[in-house]
Amino acid sequence: MAEIDNLIAEVNKKYKTEIIRKASDLKSIEFIPYTSPCMNYLTRGGVPVGRMLELVGLPQSGKTTTALDVIANYQKKYDRYVVYLDAENTLDKEWGSTLGVNWDSVILIQPESEYGEQLLDMLLDYVRSGKVGLMVLDSVPFIQPKSTCDKALDEKTYGGNSALIKAFCDKVVPLCKKHECTFLALNQLRENIGNPYKPYKIPCGTALAHACSQILWFTKGSLLDDKGNEVSGNYATPSGNLVSVKMEKNKVTKNDRRLGTYTLNYYSGVDEIKDILDMGILLGVIVQSGAWFRAKLKDGTEKKMQGKGGVQDFYYNDLEELEYLREQVYKATI
Repeated sequence: MAEIDNLIAEVNKKYKTEIIRKASDLKSIEFIPYTSPCMNYLTRGGVPVGRMLELVGLPQSGKTTTALDVIANYQKKYDRYVVYLDAENTLDKEWGSTLGVNWDSVILIQPESEYGEQLLDMLLDYVRSGKVGLMVLDSVPFIQPKSTCDKALDEKTYGGNSALIKAFCDKVVPLCKKHECTFLALNQLRENIGNPYKPYKIPCGTALAHACSQILWFTKGSLLDDKGNEVSGNYATPSGNLVSVKMEKNKVTKNDRRLGTYTLNYYSGVDEIKDILDMGILLGVIVQSGAWFRAKLKDGTEKKMQGKGGVQDFYYNDLEELEYLREQVYKATI
């Protein structure tokens, strides 16, 4: 073994690098948790640090909200800056604050007339600085190369931004690994005309999909009333909606969890309490027997509650026990 250690040291010295090491020295993956335990269960811990992820979906499906939620939880755990490239110029500061984002530590880029090459070079510069730990690109289709921007509207364009995005991915992925910077790329679904079996496709080429360690596919679910009950799509005054998430690609954890749903409240953000209770029941932390539920309390005793309403009343009125339940559910999700 000593000979191998010497060989590794010699090769690293020859090429002036530290990239060669024993595979046994590989670090375990760190995660940025989501607010919703449902998302942590689906992903087995949250967003993997130092990796590139793609969040895709139709408009109003929950992509940007999820990205803002990740920012808020990243800021609770790490003391590094966040860069947000708002290529669509649609960022809602108030909504981000509702979700818990601290805008003082977010570097915001809102393009005016810059080309895609310039914008992506800015992102690479920030990653290289080592002072940024999380980046959000919202969204990829709005990053257009100079060759496309300079053309008149009646001129045809071929290839879109696929080549530019590929060149960017080739550079940013190893840099993110080196500097432990997590990258969230938001993308839009487009209609796949003429294909009834696969009605939607992801634009901007396949390079981004190959570069990403995870791809999460978002869909807007049922509307909710002020009591959290599902209502029809024609309901006039919804208070929130369910966000359905499909794990389209996963090279981080086991692939035995592919579908999940979290609860979004239009006034308070991610409904963590409702999701904690739902996941507690699903994972057996709260045991259901017919209409009765029982759960182990912090002091080791057991609490018996009637109906989901009784469960909600107890935990909504005892924040200390809710925090204990949150810890138990998080352990069970991983």
